[in-house]
Amino acid sequence: MKFHALAAAALLLMAAPPVLAQADSAQGWISHPEAGPEARPIVLHFRRAFDLKARPPSFPVRVTADNRFILYVNGRRVASGPSAGDIDHWREESIDLAPFLQRGGNVIAATVWNGVKPLSLPRDATPAQVTAAQGASLFTSTAPLFQQSVATGFRLIAGQEGPAIGTGTPGWRVKRDAGRGFANGWRQVKNWYYVAGNPETIDASKAEFDFAGAQEKGGGWQDAVPAPQAAGRTLVADRLPQQSHVPVPAGKVVRTGLPAAMAFPGRPVTIPANSKATLLIQRDAMVAAYPELSVTGGRGARIKMLWAEALYDEKKRKGDRNLIGDRKPIGIWDIFIADGQPRRFAPLWWRTWRFAEITVETADQPLTLQGLRAFETGYPFEQVGQFSSDDPQLQKIFDIGWRTARIDAHETYMDTAYWEQLQYAGDTRLQMLISYAVAGDPRLAEQAIDAFAASNVDGGLIEGAWPTRGNNVIAPFALLWVGMLDDWRMRQPDPAPIVRNIGRMRQIIDWFKPYQTSAGLLKKNPQWNFIDWVGQPATDRDIFPSYSKEGQESCLMSALWLGALQQGAAIEAAFGDAANGQRYGGMAQQVKAAIRQHCWVPARGLFADNPDGGRFSQHMNALAILYDVASREEARGIIDKIVAPGKGIDAPEGITQVSYYFAWYLAQALVHAGESRRYLALLDTWRDLLKLNYTTWPEERDGSVQGGQAMSTRSDSHAWSAHPTADLLGIVAGIGPDAPGYARLKVEPAPGSLRQLHATAATPSGPVSVRYQKAGGTWKVEIRRPKDLPGDFLWNGKRYPLTRTTTKLTVPVR
Repeated sequence: MKFHALAAAALLLMAAPPVLAQADSAQGWISHPEAGPEARPIVLHFRRAFDLKARPPSFPVRVTADNRFILYVNGRRVASGPSAGDIDHWREESIDLAPFLQRGGNVIAATVWNGVKPLSLPRDATPAQVTAAQGASLFTSTAPLFQQSVATGFRLIAGQEGPAIGTGTPGWRVKRDAGRGFANGWRQVKNWYYVAGNPETIDASKAEFDFAGAQEKGGGWQDAVPAPQAAGRTLVADRLPQQSHVPVPAGKVVRTGLPAAMAFPGRPVTIPANSKATLLIQRDAMVAAYPELSVTGGRGARIKMLWAEALYDEKKRKGDRNLIGDRKPIGIWDIFIADGQPRRFAPLWWRTWRFAEITVETADQPLTLQGLRAFETGYPFEQVGQFSSDDPQLQKIFDIGWRTARIDAHETYMDTAYWEQLQYAGDTRLQMLISYAVAGDPRLAEQAIDAFAASNVDGGLIEGAWPTRGNNVIAPFALLWVGMLDDWRMRQPDPAPIVRNIGRMRQIIDWFKPYQTSAGLLKKNPQWNFIDWVGQPATDRDIFPSYSKEGQESCLMSALWLGALQQGAAIEAAFGDAANGQRYGGMAQQVKAAIRQHCWVPARGLFADNPDGGRFSQHMNALAILYDVASREEARGIIDKIVAPGKGIDAPEGITQVSYYFAWYLAQALVHAGESRRYLALLDTWRDLLKLNYTTWPEERDGSVQGGQAMSTRSDSHAWSAHPTADLLGIVAGIGPDAPGYARLKVEPAPGSLRQLHATAATPSGPVSVRYQKAGGTWKVEIRRPKDLPGDFLWNGKRYPLTRTTTKLTVPVR
């Protein structure tokens, strides 16, 4: 998701939520005396020295900060956080410090930063002035848009056993780092919407590098002060694990005007005094990582480190992602200024890159680049799912999708790790399905369900992305959140996330009821009804979805509501109010009949996007199949009319085609229509992407984006395009749930033209593995399942019970 147009910027950003009053105490929050709102952006270092007679077996602490912290014990990085949340759900990390403590002297230290600047508003600002300030702040903001803030502060609470070293006790010292600052990323990239992690500047002559050492060094240290304003939030335990921090290769130099630099970062390289050198570094694949550049000498040298997903030609087009030539990287950059001493320059927030460009301008001393390290970060998923077959391209599609999913999974799911780092509901639904199938870890998905539920806006909807300081209500995404709940219902045994959020589900479903016309269809509502990028501008409110000239009714919006009504009825029947479930079921039947009556165009054999009958899309017809507006017989004819043979997900002329993202709904429509055999043909679109040497999947098709036919996709790291990774397991290998809560297993493969296939998928009960080998006119099948997961193998309309944990079958090809 994104906004490219500047006109859309004002829609995004609201003022940060107000500080809640705290009359009693700081509740353990501390800060610097000069860390008021006017001081932001600000970087602080805290430290607390203490002695231990012996190393304890455990030393639990709870830690949080506003905005963020990196925690060190005896000079070693041990944790970071807090996980992103909102002011009413501010995360607090639980960490055991015992493994890092020692007998004798110890130091706990933390770097804390806050880049959220208050909006510049006159007293008694009018709504128009607030809107203008919100839009303008996108070009001055020094914090990622997902980051909320109350007041700068740090809080560490220790257990009752051991020394009293919590921040509510004396002894904590603090120093403001005058050598670190933040810039605005959108001002650097200019042409593309950017609201993710901010560029940083480190001036080594002013920065503090020894804050975590055994002894307090340098001036500027003082006693930390209570920060009662920072206590104005609701703390909640963070149930997510710490993000990974694993060393990986930073890349290799592929272009430079300095021959000796070709060996960097494997070997140091020296840039002479009063000179300039540029090194272009390429990784084998995209990465989200914390970079660390080591240098010596070069007092006064200026180092620019630019981070890019791809290289661009002179017309700012990308093309083959492996091409180097004279192409240039475009992206955000950090600035490091050397002071002549050995230094390690490391931004506080991670970067995403396939290409990095280091530009050094020295003064009167030579500077040596000693090395470049990278520490990959992200949600610590453990891969369970695997896919391999006699078609090696399918494994590449699987692997690239999993890489994309991992790069876009951190403390929240993210639409793109490079450009926005926002958790959007439409994207997140598909990312959750990948997590279930490949990792089997539902914790990040549960976080997402709860996060969206907390963002109650406009009388019941959710924010399109959450958490955020912005305001970007996307009404259809609220309906897709109901789909998330239903996905959880089928794939996870724990009902708690559904039960505690069923009230929010009702609010969302019922929010659309006032917009239902007497004909039974939904009419236009005042929110942004984004469904998919099909070439329309970000400011569009009429092109897609489209509306009838009279009545402003939309068949496409009605179909989305129909899906949520059906899902809501099933959820109510299982976990909620049976009467309400029946009500939703009755409403669904009414909407289905209305779509049938007003949207079906017999002459075309298709459902139109609006009752005027002049616009048709893959989207509308896929949803009509998926939600049983079309009969099984009609569905197969519809598929023939909306998918161009031999062209992947492309549509015939005159049919609006889905993006990579919405192609998931097209794929599910094939399955629902009993046409799973056609799924592999849809992947021709991803096979074409392989020819361009993507290592993570893009946001949109080159040439079909909002910037025009000549533009390349903005993002090369969009997990909403990674759903084939889940569907290779769920559709091609056929591994999926056959009862709510994944209480039963169904294995119903669609191998198409493949001759052999081996796959493993995660389930809540454990991994399920399948092997298929074609031998003449038969398939040899082997299925391994957990002993407490009963199930069946389905083939050619027949069920074969899986009576053993390992079942071997021979079945006819047809």
